[in-house]
Amino acid sequence: MELDYVKELKSDKKEAPMIEINLQSGYKIRVVYRGEGLFYHDFETDKALVFDIQIRNGSIFESTIKKWDDSSKISQKERDIILERTKLYFHNFQKIDSITR
Repeated sequence: MELDYVKELKSDKKEAPMIEINLQSGYKIRVVYRGEGLFYHDFETDKALVFDIQIRNGSIFESTIKKWDDSSKISQKERDIILERTKLYFHNFQKIDSITR
């Protein structure tokens, strides 16, 4: 079940070159599902989600950024922040430019 996987990722303290942990802004980003998913965890609210990407071509599927792991809907402001941080992650950690689809 995906919620169990998100819970597991939230508690995972592993650090690696392709995992971004930004303590200043309070979030964690990590590629999952062999490059077809992205885990995003907001430390301030302790909410997280996994949404669809394709790491091989830099695609971010905005329409899949819908709900947090507590089932609350993601606001447009939250979605914009997630997209901005994800684009920076693609640029800084994956060394590719992203495309929002």
